[in-house]
Amino acid sequence: MDARARNCVLWVTLPLIALLTGCGNYTITFEVADVINAWGADLTAEMLDVDIICMTKKDAENHPEIINGTMRANEWFKARDEDSARFGDIAAKRIYALRHGNAGDKRDTLVGLPLLSFKDREDDLRTTTIKVQHPQFLSGESAIVIYGRFSSQTGVAKTPPLVIQPPGSKNEITVKVGKTGMSVASRR
Repeated sequence: MDARARNCVLWVTLPLIALLTGCGNYTITFEVADVINAWGADLTAEMLDVDIICMTKKDAENHPEIINGTMRANEWFKARDEDSARFGDIAAKRIYALRHGNAGDKRDTLVGLPLLSFKDREDDLRTTTIKVQHPQFLSGESAIVIYGRFSSQTGVAKTPPLVIQPPGSKNEITVKVGKTGMSVASRR
C-alpha cells in the first residue's frame, strides 16, 4: 500500500475508531452557586432552564448568530417557546434540555429538571451532571452551545450563550452557574 492510500485509510478509520470509543460523548457538569438566576441584590432563588445544543458544521453555517453569540438567551427561548420553524433544521435529538414538562412537550431531548440554587437543593449537592452526544465532535466548525434562561426585571435576560468550539476531544466540561450567568470552569 502506498503512502497516499495509507493516509486515506487512516482518515477514514481514525474518526470511526474515535466514534466507537465514545469520543463524541460529553459529560457536562453544572456547578451552582448558593443563589442562581437572581438579578441585582435579589436573593430570591429561581429555577433555571438550560438548553444545550450540539451544532454540526451545517447548523453553524445556517445559524451563525448562535455560534458567534449574537443571538442572546431571550431570543433563543422566545423562538423555542413559540416552536419557531426558524430552528427546525437543528435536529431535536441534538437539543438537550433541563426544564419542566414531559418528553415530547417541546422539540428537544429532555435530560432533566431545571437547575436549582444550592440553598434550595434537598440533596446538598452543588452539581448536576448530564451526558450529551455530538455527531461531529472532530469538526472545527461544529460547537456545543449552552443557553440559560436567566431572569431580568423585564423577562428573560439578554445573556450570551456559552460557545464551546470546536467540541474536540476534551469531553468533560464543568460549567459554573451564578446569579446572572454561566462560565466554563474547566475542560478535561
